[in-house]
Amino acid sequence: MRFHKMFPIIAISACLLILGGCIIKDSPAPGCVESIGFPAMGGCSGKTAIVDLEVESAPDCVVIEANNCNRGVLEIRNNCEDTLQLDGMEISPVNSISLDFREADGSLDLLEAHGNFSQFAPVEDREIEITGTLGSQTIRIVLTKTKPLCE
Repeated sequence: MRFHKMFPIIAISACLLILGGCIIKDSPAPGCVESIGFPAMGGCSGKTAIVDLEVESAPDCVVIEANNCNRGVLEIRNNCEDTLQLDGMEISPVNSISLDFREADGSLDLLEAHGNFSQFAPVEDREIEITGTLGSQTIRIVLTKTKPLCE
């Protein structure tokens, strides 16, 4: 096949590769991100998210992050020498855990998430406060779990 006959195919392929990363609607929920070209790879499709995460008084050896891949879970890494306690959950020294929420009788409980999948998808944005201790130090976590950010 001659180059001039292949040129349109090569040009279209190049444009799709270039435009594949162009986001036209961004969102903290990966399932609501819209882009030109091929959809993003990776398997993250959550439509709810954890936003406005604030962690007060946590030492550097405690890492608390939102993982919004599949509806939003908290990832906790305790690299400290003491056990971290968060609303009844214990994270032993040098251990990591993903935490989810369960609504029961109008209140929220923490529970261990299996992977990065959250079962909790509120119908309205929900502000959540978690308190805990590490040794004698008090730690406070405040976040918002969003309602679905798209259809």
